[in-house]
Amino acid sequence: MRNNYNQDNDPHNQSKRSVPALPLGVFEEQATSPSVFARPLRTMNSSKNDTVRRLLVSATSKGGVGKSFFFINLADWLLELEQPFVFFDSDACNGTLTRFFPDSRFLNPQSSTDVAQEILSTLNEAEIVAWDALGPMQQYLPDWLEESVLTQGKGESAGNFRATMILMIEEDKDAVFQAGEVARRLGDRVDWLVVKNLKTCSTTEIYDNSKARQELLRLGAVEITMERVPWSLLATIQRTSRTLSSLVLDESLPFLERQRLRTFQRRFFEQLETARHLLLPSRVTREQEIPRQDHAAFAGRPRVAPEEV
Repeated sequence: MRNNYNQDNDPHNQSKRSVPALPLGVFEEQATSPSVFARPLRTMNSSKNDTVRRLLVSATSKGGVGKSFFFINLADWLLELEQPFVFFDSDACNGTLTRFFPDSRFLNPQSSTDVAQEILSTLNEAEIVAWDALGPMQQYLPDWLEESVLTQGKGESAGNFRATMILMIEEDKDAVFQAGEVARRLGDRVDWLVVKNLKTCSTTEIYDNSKARQELLRLGAVEITMERVPWSLLATIQRTSRTLSSLVLDESLPFLERQRLRTFQRRFFEQLETARHLLLPSRVTREQEIPRQDHAAFAGRPRVAPEEV
């Protein structure tokens, strides 16, 4: 497996980005930062209409549900597949994604028009564009996507792409309610990936028995699971600011610790494989429709009846 980690250029030893620390909800003038791809992009010889690119957007506004951790491990998976990508991070104060992947581009959400233009322009270059959006701006995400990205993306400027909304779910009623709201707003104009994060609870009973899940399954959502990382391993990840792909190759770490990290990564990659059609670009002809996955009607066994989620 290829790995672009450089021990002499460890992310946690790097100087901070030249981005101003912005108060929550206040966006100042966009700071300049170098535009660097996580891996050099290969030249696309095929016609734009032959490739359905992927725009991946975190669509959960609740904080602390594992959005950045998901994207960090998603990047490792894409690197293993040798799939070029561009990641955007909009958090100037606590950019976890940028801490682990310094090549992430900073996207200042001050102007929705500028954000849309930057994303659509990048979709002309990269087959996968992912955005770890700020939690507080998620309430405006459906309107912004409808007015800026999904509408403009139908033109020649962005070529052919499909957006996947990534919903992080925990045993938390707020997160489930937000998932249902955004699903009803955007409907089948986008694809849906539900990530059940088990970091605090081994079940997602609130979500499993919710109206939000029924709606998402009706829209063809795919559900995957992200297991809890043992606290001792999580401490190693946070202390070193290194991805799992680099840590599992570090012989200075105890063998059993590396094995546990490798096991977690392998299981997570297996989950991502079940949703690869929502995460990777696809090659289609002009007449071929974008494939969608069919799901049976929701038939969960209610045990706790969540209220309006």
